[in-house]
Amino acid sequence: MKRIVLLILGVGLLGIALPTPIAFAEGNARGLDRKNLDTACSPCKDFFQYANGGWLKDNPVPAAYSSWSVDDEMRERNNTMLKEILESAAKDVNAPKGTNLQKIGDFFATAMDSVKIESDGYTPIKAELDKVAAIASVADLRSVITEYHTQGNSVLFSCVSEQDFKENTQVIAYAFQGGLGLPDRDYYTKTDAESQKIRDQYLEHVAAMLQLLGDSPESAKAAAQAIMVIETRLAQASLTNVELRDPNNYYNIMTAQDADKASPNFSWTAYFKGIGYPSIVRFSYAHPKFFAAMDTLLVQTPLADWKSYLRWHVVHAYAPYMSAPFVNENFRFYAATLAGTKELRPRWKRVLSAINGTMGEALGEIYVARAFPPHAKARAQEMIENLKKALATRIQNLPWMTEPTKAMALKKLSTFNSKIGYPDKFRDYSALTIDRGSYAANVRRASEFEYHRQMNKIGKPVDRTEWGMAPQTINAYYNPLLNEICFPAAILQPPFFDGDIDDAINYGAMGAVIGHEISHGFDDQGSQFDADGNMKMWWTDADRTEFERRADVLVRQFDGYVAVDSLHINGKLTLGENIGDLAGLLISYDGLQLALDGKDRKLIEGFTPEQRFYLSYAQAWRTNQRPEGMKLQINTDVHSPDKWRVLGSLSNIPAFRKAFGCKAGDDMVRPDSLQVQIW
Repeated sequence: MKRIVLLILGVGLLGIALPTPIAFAEGNARGLDRKNLDTACSPCKDFFQYANGGWLKDNPVPAAYSSWSVDDEMRERNNTMLKEILESAAKDVNAPKGTNLQKIGDFFATAMDSVKIESDGYTPIKAELDKVAAIASVADLRSVITEYHTQGNSVLFSCVSEQDFKENTQVIAYAFQGGLGLPDRDYYTKTDAESQKIRDQYLEHVAAMLQLLGDSPESAKAAAQAIMVIETRLAQASLTNVELRDPNNYYNIMTAQDADKASPNFSWTAYFKGIGYPSIVRFSYAHPKFFAAMDTLLVQTPLADWKSYLRWHVVHAYAPYMSAPFVNENFRFYAATLAGTKELRPRWKRVLSAINGTMGEALGEIYVARAFPPHAKARAQEMIENLKKALATRIQNLPWMTEPTKAMALKKLSTFNSKIGYPDKFRDYSALTIDRGSYAANVRRASEFEYHRQMNKIGKPVDRTEWGMAPQTINAYYNPLLNEICFPAAILQPPFFDGDIDDAINYGAMGAVIGHEISHGFDDQGSQFDADGNMKMWWTDADRTEFERRADVLVRQFDGYVAVDSLHINGKLTLGENIGDLAGLLISYDGLQLALDGKDRKLIEGFTPEQRFYLSYAQAWRTNQRPEGMKLQINTDVHSPDKWRVLGSLSNIPAFRKAFGCKAGDDMVRPDSLQVQIW
């Protein structure tokens, strides 16, 4: 279940992970690898190619992946350690019952028992399918949807807990749009030939899955068409992915009684009682247009079509955890067709992803004892403080911002909280039952446990110590409601962070990550939240207008990039991440200058500290990607493809062109009239 903060900010930076240490061609020291370079390409023409061309040539995308990058190189090493932990736990049949060790061991052992999983077929979801088959009225339909929600399966729409955007000491419920099987509403609404082809392939996939449940080809095809009609109606009433980036579009407070009047065919009062939280009387009815369409569909759509819809979404939710026919068909459409992946990942990697996603901190508590040296936390905190100082100086010196807004920005920066490595107190899984019975059943119980853990927050004090990511997650995030940045242990390792390497490398990689997350507090979304984490406009009207004008220059810049075929990057969808990249680089560079103050600025491997800083940043984004995966990313992801995260940011930075001697007219130098200058 995604938290709303993730939906707002597209959380974090990227999926970056733990790398194998990179060696110099000479000296075997960790840092930049000259083999990665393409010195035949000028750094002023295409810095991504210059920094990574050698690596791109030598590292084609493996069959089991849609893309291959430094993230994946890092993740491979991390996964090896996690696999060893899980295999050891699975063999320990004497682990005390109820401990995290017993639970992750039983989860892994059961998920790896392919013989039992194959013999079970779709038995793990038969009880759910029987409930669907028994639906005889709209009241029954609402009841089954409600029950699925309590299992963590957000059928038709989503309802989660989150801090109140405007009174963030309170936790409330947020109900918002959902119910689709394709990745985004635009897949249903676009009229181009490629979109139509994907819809046809989706219909084939849905029908194939229903046939695996025993439907005849004819009935499965008819059911798939009915499902497409329902999902298309929901998609047409849904906000676009750009509109979903506006936090205001998640905040529409109503009482349950008023919501009952707005959607008379779906009782929210009964829903909250049905999920076990009758005390919810006030919540965010986030997307009224969507719920109006849903309400109409509930009574206009034949029950037989709704039953087909629910059967499809149940089998879709559990397909990865059942027998091979379900796993393979799920892979064929969602990985092969949509992302271009050629081969299914090994079972243990898929199981590891499931454990990380359902009970990540149980595994993470064991992981950090092996993987995170204590001195790393202090060094990371030092970098964070340098970058906060750098941003404070930049804010104070901004020529376009007035003093009242600067004062508020500096106040917000001063209240930033940093979470590094792992939680002081790990999550309590004592109420979660995991055994060696059924893989799908363990997933269901873990999802249900997490659902109730989240919903139980409603009406209680906000826990500011809670983490949104497990320690073994190779990522980072900014949470505007808590005004905090978080860096799990797995990202604080080479090549992003290395206590034995020079500052230029650390600041170019990890410093840019830290700067990126700090900058999210001041991007187009995070800047709508004040120092206390409440959605409140703290800008003067004139300053906000100027900020948006400057941000629009960045939108137009990225709109102009053609990523694959004729498909352009969506500058509005990626704006927050693009601001984070550019601002993060600027303040990380300034932080490097603070770190270098008084130190020897000698050349290393022929590069100045500034050149090593930018090379480190670019090599952290080395990526090969399949065209299908690129298209999926462009259509759905708030992050720009990695190549343009390098080219787009660096071409706006005077210090970069100075470091490599680039001149006006070079591809890596944007004309002065088009330069993006925000933070």
